[in-house]
Amino acid sequence: MPTGIFFAFVIQLAQKQVSEVWTLMAIRIDESDTTVLDLLLEKVYRDGGYDFREYKRGTVTRRLERRLHATGTKTYQNYMRFLDTHPEEYQRLAEDLTIKTSGFFRNPYTFQQVTKLVLPELVAYKERRGELRLRMWSTACAQGEEPYSIAILLTEFLGHSLPEFDILIYATDISQQALEEAQAGEYSTKDVESLSAPLLERHFSYYSESYRVRNNIRRMLRFSYFDLTSTVKPPFLNLDCIFCCNVLIYLRDKLQERVLNMLYSSLANPGYLILGEVETPPNSLREKLECLDSKARIYKKSEGE
Repeated sequence: MPTGIFFAFVIQLAQKQVSEVWTLMAIRIDESDTTVLDLLLEKVYRDGGYDFREYKRGTVTRRLERRLHATGTKTYQNYMRFLDTHPEEYQRLAEDLTIKTSGFFRNPYTFQQVTKLVLPELVAYKERRGELRLRMWSTACAQGEEPYSIAILLTEFLGHSLPEFDILIYATDISQQALEEAQAGEYSTKDVESLSAPLLERHFSYYSESYRVRNNIRRMLRFSYFDLTSTVKPPFLNLDCIFCCNVLIYLRDKLQERVLNMLYSSLANPGYLILGEVETPPNSLREKLECLDSKARIYKKSEGE
């Protein structure tokens, strides 16, 4: 074999071996490697506009597995390359990473205590001041069950006084798909099985094997896209009550604190914050909030009241 051809063969062989080594290294990278995962989440934030960088890693990795399987990619590195050529995947990833578990009057004890501890005090305060205006926020509304539950709760509590009040419930979520379903306000028999027959009759209409929220309830809600983790600036101000239930448990401590500080600044004074049953404010906020019920995680902001 001529010398030139021999050396060309050797160089080609070496290049092939180097390429195979790099391929093996990529394959052998553990999918729990925080460096690779951090790079992927940074890319999702930079190129897709979705910020999951401070979500708890267990939640992220479990749900990423679904997208890897769905897209036929085997590593985070392959998935990043897939994102480059399939930008629509960012939205699909966000849908999978967003927790959309919900239900009407989920955590019944919490709603019971809101009726017992929050609404009588809040309504009496508004009536004393002659300001019959109520503003509430469901921060992660999913398919709408929570904000509709809040509207039903207010309707039941206020009774004949309801027309006297100007009520607006902001309902936000990071999932566009969930928001579309929430705005439709239609639910299956299984979706509403936790509701009593009287509540169903008063607040829903039955259409073709599904239940539709009545217009008087729907008119209280305003749905919009919002990512709780995206900013420290609150989208709404002077809110009387904020529901942020079962959201913080998926976030790391630093992000939890940032979100809660933003929610605190959104509250009116006095204002009420309702968290999930296993969620608590950070130490920096506990001195500013009065705990009305430690089990239901109901807190009150009342600076200088």
